[in-house]
Amino acid sequence: MLLLLSFYGLAHAQGELTPGVQTSSITASISSWVSSTSDKNKEFYASAYWVSGEDCGNYLKIYDGTTFASTSPQVLISSYHGFTRVRLDQNNNVYVLYVDRTAPGSTTFRTYLKKYNTAGTLIGSRIEVANNTNATDIEVAPNGDVLIGCVESNLAKVKVFRNMVYKGFLPISNIPAITNSSPFSIQMDMKDSKFVVGYSMGSITSSQLHLKRFTYSPSFSAFFNINSSSQYSHYSESGSRFERTNNQIALRSNWEVFYNVNTSTSYPFTDFRVKHLHSGGSNMFQYSNGFVDVDINDRLLISKNYGSINYPDYKVQLFDTSNSLIHEFAISNKIKNHLESIAIYDCEFVITGIDRKLGANPLLHTYQSFHQLFNCQDCRPKMGATAVAKFRFPNAVNQYPSKYGPLDVTELCLVDNLLVDGSLSSCENSYYVELSEFNPVSWTNTLVLHSDWVTPLIQAPNNINIVDFLPPGYHLRPGKIYRFKLAVGSPWDSTEIFFEVTCCKRDIVVVGNPSEVDKAYKYSLTFGEDHTDIKDEEAVNFSTFPNPAKEILTLDFSNFDTEATKVVSIKNIQGIAVFSKKTTLEKETISVKQWPTGIYITTVIIDGKPYQKKIIKK
Repeated sequence: MLLLLSFYGLAHAQGELTPGVQTSSITASISSWVSSTSDKNKEFYASAYWVSGEDCGNYLKIYDGTTFASTSPQVLISSYHGFTRVRLDQNNNVYVLYVDRTAPGSTTFRTYLKKYNTAGTLIGSRIEVANNTNATDIEVAPNGDVLIGCVESNLAKVKVFRNMVYKGFLPISNIPAITNSSPFSIQMDMKDSKFVVGYSMGSITSSQLHLKRFTYSPSFSAFFNINSSSQYSHYSESGSRFERTNNQIALRSNWEVFYNVNTSTSYPFTDFRVKHLHSGGSNMFQYSNGFVDVDINDRLLISKNYGSINYPDYKVQLFDTSNSLIHEFAISNKIKNHLESIAIYDCEFVITGIDRKLGANPLLHTYQSFHQLFNCQDCRPKMGATAVAKFRFPNAVNQYPSKYGPLDVTELCLVDNLLVDGSLSSCENSYYVELSEFNPVSWTNTLVLHSDWVTPLIQAPNNINIVDFLPPGYHLRPGKIYRFKLAVGSPWDSTEIFFEVTCCKRDIVVVGNPSEVDKAYKYSLTFGEDHTDIKDEEAVNFSTFPNPAKEILTLDFSNFDTEATKVVSIKNIQGIAVFSKKTTLEKETISVKQWPTGIYITTVIIDGKPYQKKIIKK
């Protein structure tokens, strides 16, 4: 048995329970796309969505959490599109909070609540829960009380409804006049009897944000209908504000709060942070915009955009109770360009988004709402173990004849990190690796290099190092085809992938700013025996520190004896520029706090010659 020690990052297996599934079936277009929100409990998940245009309205659809089949038709909530929130309680009632006209054809709007069963049948009739259309939010208490956060007559409050009947309210704070330049937002989350109310107010240039935490009580004062919930704490900060979007606040059972704030004071208002409030105060958790939600066991789910505002590439990350990363989940192409909401319950979660992308061919997208369901740790009942494996750093895919037709063989660079990602496997409690020289024509192993279970018996990680399974003294050889088999159990399930190794180089093309240079420069990541490029680069170059960088990056040009202007350009791995500048300084300091984690290429042109360095953002 082999003790596998060379994990670059051990991650729990993820279970992708569904692909990206189309939720909405309404007329949508590039100018009228379908926005959405979602919620999940132990047995069901639901999405509310809305669209303008021909099928203008708010809609609801509910799904079985075991079979993933819809339990309701597409339910029309109202014929006016706009702000909507959905919540499921422990008894599988579905509550929808939305804005609508007071009567058909009316120009007066209010905020309403409707209650449905999981078949999509309306229970009772709608009730008015706020006499305006200002920001609101909804949570459901353990006893079934529905809590509506809102503002009326300049008083922020939490109104309580029991069996769709108003019982009273909990006063939160006096609020100044609400205008476009002085907005108001309220966000809530609840874990058992603990709940948090986050709200922001004041002008955009001097916003005030508050977090008040309470222990919920279902009782009220005898004469004034004031709710008896007790306040645990009150935290405030200046210069931050909430948006009126989904998943802006999340509460743990130990009173910790994660909250997403906008700190911008000028257009385009895109400076977001996810912060973490704990017993020691508040600190940054993520230097970018992120949806947040916490499950019943205090695991944190958070979204992260690895692209840009115009070219997004969303993923979601799961953290344990000590804020250690468990896994990062890739999501459907139908959702990753415009993520809309997340909802997690006991390590199963649903995400929603829009099938659209800025700048893309309009005919390639439906602009409908899609959803996807994941199981992040526990194996579901009747769900067998499934092995999934892919190479982390493929260079190319070549085809060879085999007994069963053309065989795809992945080309790997010999001195690259020869890693296999097995984390998409699901329901495994152990994994097995077989590595062999392989003859595709006879479909047989010509030499078995390794065949055994990995100890300790754990889930398949995201980085399995092929080199760890080579016998002592054996080296992978160009010209041979290798088979890598990953099996998980029990029950036993296996998959196999094929590879060959070559002395190759993987290239990243970095294009300079057209106004500054007139040619493209190629940065070569060189492997194997061909390492001349690396030696030449080390002879004279600028230096970078710290690298990896977390908040500040310094470029040091002191190795160059020149006073010429230096043209600096930094791009991410997709070739998107994140920084450019002309400088005559010997050292240039750059803030990288807001950059997504990943690899960046810095190009500096000095005296007409390009120099490059790879930067790693932690």
